[in-house]
Amino acid sequence: MRYLDSGRRDPTQALGTWLQGVMSPDVAEVRWQSGFFASDALGIVQPALARIAQNDHTVRALIGSNDQSTVRRDVERLVALLGIPRPRARLGIVSYRDGYYHPKTFHIRRTDGSQAAYVGSANLTGSGVASLHVEAGVTVDSRDGDSVEILNEVGAAVDFWFDTNPAGLYPVDTANDIARLVAEGVLAEAPPLRPAVVRPAAEGGEGRQLPANRLRPLLTIPRIRELVADVAAGEGEAGRLRAIVLPVAPREGFPQYLLFAPALATPTNGETALSGASMPKGAAGLVVRLNRDSARHFEGQAGTANISVPVATLSTLRFGLYPGTYARPRAEFQLRIRYIDRDAVVPADPLETNIMAYGFMPGEAGHGDVRMLVPAGVRTFSERLKGAHREVPRDGDVALLEWPTTNPACEFRLSFLNRDSDLFTQADALFRRAQNENETVGAGACWLPLGLSQPW
Repeated sequence: MRYLDSGRRDPTQALGTWLQGVMSPDVAEVRWQSGFFASDALGIVQPALARIAQNDHTVRALIGSNDQSTVRRDVERLVALLGIPRPRARLGIVSYRDGYYHPKTFHIRRTDGSQAAYVGSANLTGSGVASLHVEAGVTVDSRDGDSVEILNEVGAAVDFWFDTNPAGLYPVDTANDIARLVAEGVLAEAPPLRPAVVRPAAEGGEGRQLPANRLRPLLTIPRIRELVADVAAGEGEAGRLRAIVLPVAPREGFPQYLLFAPALATPTNGETALSGASMPKGAAGLVVRLNRDSARHFEGQAGTANISVPVATLSTLRFGLYPGTYARPRAEFQLRIRYIDRDAVVPADPLETNIMAYGFMPGEAGHGDVRMLVPAGVRTFSERLKGAHREVPRDGDVALLEWPTTNPACEFRLSFLNRDSDLFTQADALFRRAQNENETVGAGACWLPLGLSQPW
């Protein structure tokens, strides 16, 4: 057992120093409770937590949001670093109206079964980890002969919350839960304003002086690398987008260009189906040349309609596995569809789509390609267009497929175009030029530049 006290202003006494030493490659499980949390602390543990997510090791993390002090952006960073959603990563926010969630513990279990823990006053915040404040605590390690029973209790105290789901616990199972907790007042959209400190005037009417002595952090915490980046999206509904870079990895049996959420055995969805990478060449998506397959719903043909997804776009996607006869890579998204005529824009009802890879498993039909489903609901949309005496799309037309990386809803957006519209003429010319200059993307698409499509 070791006592840490940063009142001596010795860097070896900081929580961050202990974390740097204990978060070694043989760590297999991590648990913590932190009454206050800020993502500026994560740089010191990012390499270790990224490795844990990559190997689908256990992480159970509890953070407080006292007085709605925990900020959306910080939780987004933590979700990204833990690789949520994945089976062995659990994150909970604890918040109460009339009391604080205040523990500060950190527990690890190594591959050899040994354990170590910190119990003290330092939160998992930049100031807590680097000891900007005076902090005190103790560390215990079974490798040093410390009590295994006590170490088990430190870890079990975290598990209790996830095993019993007590009042005040708000689980974060997907990135979508974060927006809900902001709406419910559990998390803050932005850091709360701190009231100015008003000191009573001293005798004679003069204000009291502030203490002369100041504290400085004992450690410099590395900056977080590529977790959350602001992406300028111009004016309009997009505003500024958050691009969350989530852990991805290739998977044995599949080509390297298919990136997976580590150890996830179900499809990814929406925000979690995006790796965080931008489209190549700064594109907004693809100009797609429709063929007999992708246009079949408009032409009254039976069967499933698909759009081929070029390999060059796949770095933006993050797949899970679709359980079935063959475990196929699959990512699921919302899909908005519209028809742009010369005199009107006709929207379709919201639909769902998926991107799935076929033909990579032994015995599976397919040719090692990746396809985006054109939902059967397009048939109903086609009948609406015909009933309004509008020309429906057909084999050989061009359509605009906008990528979910370019909108805050993380959804695909597909615009079908009237052949006599100006937008069709521009898109068709763009595709033909790409063909003539051998710059198509795959066999039936070219890059869609920003600004060509009309606002939604």
